[in-house]
Amino acid sequence: MTQHLRAIYEGGVFRPLEPVQFAEHQEVTLLLETPDEPRPCADTDKPIWEFAAELVRDIPEDVLNALPTDGAAQHNHYLYGAAKRP
Repeated sequence: MTQHLRAIYEGGVFRPLEPVQFAEHQEVTLLLETPDEPRPCADTDKPIWEFAAELVRDIPEDVLNALPTDGAAQHNHYLYGAAKRP
C-alpha cells in the first residue's frame, strides 16, 4: 500500500500531520522530500496552468483518464445529481 502524507520531524521522530492507517510497530519505508521553496499562494507570479499542473502531478494517469470530460457542460449533474442535459 502506498500512502502520501506530510510530517514534521521533531525530537528524532517523524510526526504525521494527519491520521495514518498503520498498525503499531508496522515497518514502513519512507521516501523523504523537502520543499525547495515555499508552497505557492494566490499572490505569486506563477501562471495558473503551472499551478494546476503541480496540483495534479501526483494523481495516477488512470485516475485522471477516468474523470468526466464534460464537467463544465454537465456541472449540475456532477455537483447536484441533476439529469444530464442533451
